[in-house]
Amino acid sequence: MPTIREEGTGRFINDGPCPWETFVENHQVVKDWLLNKPEGTREHYGAALYTFNEDTGISPETFQNMPRLEARDAVWNYIKPFVGVKNSRAKNFLAALKCFYRNKDGETLPFDSRRGGKHYIPKRRVKASIEYVPNKSEMYLIIEGAHTVRDKALLLFLFQSGVRVNTIEHLKFKHVKKQLYPEPQIPLMLKITDDIDTKLRGYDLPFYYTFLQGEAVETLKTYCDKFHKKGVDADDTPLFYSKLGNSLDQNSVWEIVKKCTKRAGLDPSTIWTHTLRRAFKDVVRKSSIGDNDFKEALMGHRLEGSQENYFSRNRPEDVAREYMKIDFSRNVPKSRIEQMEKELTSKTFELENLKAQMAEMQTQGFSAEEKKQISLLLKAVQEGKMILKP
Repeated sequence: MPTIREEGTGRFINDGPCPWETFVENHQVVKDWLLNKPEGTREHYGAALYTFNEDTGISPETFQNMPRLEARDAVWNYIKPFVGVKNSRAKNFLAALKCFYRNKDGETLPFDSRRGGKHYIPKRRVKASIEYVPNKSEMYLIIEGAHTVRDKALLLFLFQSGVRVNTIEHLKFKHVKKQLYPEPQIPLMLKITDDIDTKLRGYDLPFYYTFLQGEAVETLKTYCDKFHKKGVDADDTPLFYSKLGNSLDQNSVWEIVKKCTKRAGLDPSTIWTHTLRRAFKDVVRKSSIGDNDFKEALMGHRLEGSQENYFSRNRPEDVAREYMKIDFSRNVPKSRIEQMEKELTSKTFELENLKAQMAEMQTQGFSAEEKKQISLLLKAVQEGKMILKP
């Protein structure tokens, strides 16, 4: 397990293989099963089978040799406590165990289908009963609630790009490296593929482009300077990572959004990670982008009907030009403007008073040279080159 902190960044790094990796090496049947699978699938499936083996005491070889109904019941009894509580966990284990069992002879475990049978896992969509979409000023209050440069860069990234939260988990340093070093490019272009945002697969959309503007790029550069060693980190390093050195998962992003929302004085029960995407959409909708197709394209939506056929997603410079019409600048609160006006009025009064005092002093018998020095001093104060302290 990762127990050693990396010098400079403070993040944890592995000091040896994880338990599930040792488990895979010790079982040839598991090793063969995972041989040609993608790296992410290897990790999730291998860890799931390892956990199942540890919790139930059923070895991989024994599990594969069980009769289909017996194997089905063993899996169901294991995932049943998660159903209705942690459905995603139940489905992840089910997918891994079914895949491993099928690997032997092509037979699948006879679980019931979506008709609502005994082994049916219902699809639960949890949605806030009341969702509040913050305006631009409130979004910056949430962003200022971040206590670390990573969290601030993350929130600006989500707000100014409008990406779905699952994207954060799949982004690598290589996706922004060449646009941050040696000098940051504005706008910073992000090509979001269906490997980065897995929800695109359901929309039959292979990719879309979105971008980042000034403050988001500058903050991301500051974060990468510190935590990606000023651009010398490996390309496959997660862009946003946890203290353990892993990709920042969706639950961690959720916690960051909730904490920063509370610090901003807003109700965290009404704001979710997807709410930041809605806040992005609200700013885009109010922008001066005239063509609605560009607005939908920046959201990563597939255009309706034949519009998708006539919209070229292969010209990112066109989308970038429209994106830069969006105003992500901070708004100065009215109370702050009033305060600045009062301060300016006060300074003007003080300057006029100083002029009168110096004019009076000039009539009190000073020599010509002293009057000249006083005039130069008054001029310096008027031009802001000198500040007199009481």
